[in-house]
This record gives sequence, structure tokens and C-alpha cells, in this order.
Amino acid sequence: MIKWIKVFFLGVFIWFLLTFLYGFSIGILDLDTSGSFENNLILLPVGIYLGFKIIEYKENKSLKNDKSYKDHIDKTSKGVEEELSKAKSNKSTNPIENQLVSDQHLGMLAWTVASWRLTVENSTNKMMLEKKAVKFCRLFLAQEKKRKKINDYNRADVRILYTLSLSCPLADVDKLIAKNGWTLEVGHQFEKEIGYKS
Repeated sequence: MIKWIKVFFLGVFIWFLLTFLYGFSIGILDLDTSGSFENNLILLPVGIYLGFKIIEYKENKSLKNDKSYKDHIDKTSKGVEEELSKAKSNKSTNPIENQLVSDQHLGMLAWTVASWRLTVENSTNKMMLEKKAVKFCRLFLAQEKKRKKINDYNRADVRILYTLSLSCPLADVDKLIAKNGWTLEVGHQFEKEIGYKS
């Protein structure tokens, strides 16, 4: 219903413009004005039709943009669940329940993950696929367990670490990268250390 109200008002506005242009043309060209009233009435359906086409075009463009965005999200997040399934189950229907690592420890690790990711993305000038970031988080936690810095980890910990890394402000991550001397080479050394292969 709202669409047709928009079409009507836009159509009337276009009709007004067409009528003005029509009258202006008749005046400038000094044409015969007999039948100009009837011609103005003919311009009304033309205005409504053009209004309909404009509204339809805008709606189609909006839908196309929504679909493009959804396709982009689907493409970048493809394989995330498969990567998460490689970690031990957190035995809950809630994906972030029953975590085994403390929030404080995951919060500290998140800055390392964010620094690694931003360094790689800046060096390649390309947005990373989310499954790669999740894989890095999983292997990083496996390394922490190996070093006995944590007792164990599960899918909830991987999810939380991944989410926390996304929530790190980019300006602060940039400062941390500069402070710690993160480079792509350092990032690759870190990858090698945790057993990450892209």
C-alpha cells in the first residue's frame, strides 16, 4: 500500500513537471494552445507510469544490494562451522556456554589474534576469510594448552576468542602492532609456531 502512495505522489510531481515543460514549450515555440488542457490530462498517466518505474527501480536496486551483501557474508563465513567442529564440543546447544578458558585469558589472547589478522590483511590488501581466523584461534588455543598455559579448551573458547578478536578497536590494534613490531614475517613465524597453514 505504501509503495502505491509513493508512486501516486511521485507520479503527480512528475506530471506537474511535465505540464510545466509542456506549457513552457508551447509558449517558447508559440504553438497553437487549443487542446492543451486535454494534452495535460494525457500527461497524468505518463507521470504515474514514470513514478512507478522509478520506485520499482529503487526497490530492485535495494534488493540487489541486500542480496550482494548476503552473498558476501555467506562467502566470507563459509567453512567456519566446519573449522569449529575440529575443536572439542562444549556440550551445549548454546555456542558460547561451558567454556574452559577464563574470559581474562581469552581477552589477552584476542589482541594477538587481532594483531596477526590486521597485519596479514594490511600486507595482502585483502579481507581475510573468517574460517582462516577461526582456524588460527583454534590452533592458538591448542598451542596454549601444549605450553600448559591453559588446562584445556573447547568450541566455546574458540568462538569467544574469535569474537573478542573482532571486537578489538582497529586504532588500538594498530598501536599494538607498532609497539610490538608486528610485521608479516613475524606473523608467519607465529603461524609456523602454532602449526597454522593457510
